[in-house]
Amino acid sequence: MAFIDFSDAAHPALPVANSNVVPIPAARTSDTDGGLLSRLERRVVELAREDGLKSLIPQRPRRWLARLIFGPMPPSKMLANEQLEALRQLAVQAWHHGYTLPVSAIREAQAAGHSEAKVGAVIDFIGRLRAPVRRLAA
Repeated sequence: MAFIDFSDAAHPALPVANSNVVPIPAARTSDTDGGLLSRLERRVVELAREDGLKSLIPQRPRRWLARLIFGPMPPSKMLANEQLEALRQLAVQAWHHGYTLPVSAIREAQAAGHSEAKVGAVIDFIGRLRAPVRRLAA
């Protein structure tokens, strides 16, 4: 096995072998949400599209007879991180209700630590991704 030591290649005093190489700037998070949502948060919002309103209700543990008949509990859709779970719940509400969200959903997201700007960015992000309403021709 060969080992190549690249530690001295990044030293600023050493000349660069190919001066025609242009460094690529770091990618911005997103122009559409103003950079308020991280990639993880956008992914949580996109995954919440598949969740129904029933996923907002916490699961009750099954008793022994129900486990015997129905089998073990299915995996919960709730996330372990409280802030991401609050974001998921807001996103589920927004996917189903659009811009007519209940005020309680917005307050719960703000109580979990999300700013008003981030809540607005989530709602706008979902509003742009939702399919437009198709109307039947009369």
